[in-house]
Amino acid sequence: MKKAYLEALDGHRAEIKRKWETLLRAAPATTPLGNPDTLVYLMDESLRQLFSLFHSKSAHQWLTRHPPATRIIGTSCHCRLNPLINYFIAGQAALAFVAQAVPRSQHHLDDVAATGCIDELLLTFRFLAHREIQAFCEVCQYSPVNAHAAGDGANGKPVCPLPWHQPTGA
Repeated sequence: MKKAYLEALDGHRAEIKRKWETLLRAAPATTPLGNPDTLVYLMDESLRQLFSLFHSKSAHQWLTRHPPATRIIGTSCHCRLNPLINYFIAGQAALAFVAQAVPRSQHHLDDVAATGCIDELLLTFRFLAHREIQAFCEVCQYSPVNAHAAGDGANGKPVCPLPWHQPTGA
């Protein structure tokens, strides 16, 4: 990530948050924890973590070996009820929108370099999203590991409240 681009984008945090909130409110909340009125309070911390990841050698090294860009945000969530899925999908769209609109006069990069910065930004954001979603899923009562440990469901299989996850003939 080019320092000039990161600094230019940092000046657009308020715009990112406005767009993110608009997109977050447009998506239906999957659970009470997914209420946009609650999730908007996470945005400052998420952006702080995102920008700090560009200064972390371990995050950069991990990303070069395990690019999460091949997976869509939230695909690892068993029940899809994780409130952070819609939160991070909206955030990724807001970042992409604002990042592409940063004027060249603010970062002084050519189109190829700016596009590379946007790609790296979104890759790093997906890394953050996967990390946070996975952390939330680890405490979910519907995760296969937790359902098995609690003895819920037949043979330790999770009992998911979503009708499309119910076994046929149940």
